[in-house]
Amino acid sequence: MTRSLLIAGATGMVGAEVLKLAVSDQRFSRVVTWGRRSATGHEGRLEHWGSTSGDLVHQLRPDRMDAVVCCLGTTIKTVKGDKQAFIHVDKDLVVALGRWASRKNTRFCVVSAIGADPKSPFFYNRVKGEMEHDLRKLDFAALHIFQPSILDGPRTENRLGERAALAVMKLLRPVLPMRSHPMPHTMLAKALLSAATSETVGTQVHTYANIAALAREIRN
Repeated sequence: MTRSLLIAGATGMVGAEVLKLAVSDQRFSRVVTWGRRSATGHEGRLEHWGSTSGDLVHQLRPDRMDAVVCCLGTTIKTVKGDKQAFIHVDKDLVVALGRWASRKNTRFCVVSAIGADPKSPFFYNRVKGEMEHDLRKLDFAALHIFQPSILDGPRTENRLGERAALAVMKLLRPVLPMRSHPMPHTMLAKALLSAATSETVGTQVHTYANIAALAREIRN
């Protein structure tokens, strides 16, 4: 059975890897990206919904997608310290996409973060937790929440603090609990695609061990 897939945030590190895997996977007869920028290099195998201006949510079409993989996210540095701009990307757009998908009995796979908690004293974790909380109230064929630790992979942005933290966590890896291990972005991308094609129902929360197991199901 072939499937349709929508990828949100397909120009980011993880989303781009999901897209690369999806367009070469014959299980997907239709691959759509949604965002401000369109991905390049997959002409003829890809549709894009979105615009560089205006309300991005209004660019969503009535078509039903079998699965959605949401990799939307930004950083406080990218939005120049504007917390509302951060919330708009990391929570508001994600939940709006979830509402659109929930009306279509879609399988929804979303990248959150370890430590996500709507009551967290830390802004980043609190926003991620609020996003998860709002998605849980919606009705999906299945909801897969991915909570990786820091991601290891090629960044298009210069994130000195993140690179330093990644180096420290790699050194500490032998003594860190598994759920806190740095995660290759390719592992997360494969796990997202695996969840998008699974028959599991209900809400599933995935941390390192489970993400690694899901990733092994994708052979690319």
